[in-house]
Amino acid sequence: MRNAATLLIIAAVLFTAAFACNFSTANLSSLKTGKNADVTSPSNSFAAGDTIYAVADVSNNPGKVKVKMYIQVENMKGVAPGTVIENSVVNLDMEGDAVAKYHYQTYSSTAGGTFKVVAEMYNENGEKKDSKSETITVAPGTSQPDEED
Repeated sequence: MRNAATLLIIAAVLFTAAFACNFSTANLSSLKTGKNADVTSPSNSFAAGDTIYAVADVSNNPGKVKVKMYIQVENMKGVAPGTVIENSVVNLDMEGDAVAKYHYQTYSSTAGGTFKVVAEMYNENGEKKDSKSETITVAPGTSQPDEED
């Protein structure tokens, strides 16, 4: 009888360990950019004046997370790489598996260049748990008109 109880305890420990190893944690399973809100047709090329849309899929999320999305400069004349574009940062509270939707309206006078759309996922304690990025290009727009005296 004692051997049966010992075997039962060992089996319970092994089952618990196996279950823990298979437990998935929340993550960003994908990030896509495009020219419409649902990114039904992904694109990485934009023109000055276009709205840049992005969707990030939050998967295996048993609770609440925050998804921070923004645009970062990779290569743009006169701007240091890594600079986050002003007013491009958005924080989204997500619960369960969900889709984080993002958009940013570029100006017709945008200088153009290469950028990254970044999605970062944080848990309830503010710890960064995952991130994804997509490189995009924006064609330069028209220059700003001269100021009148």
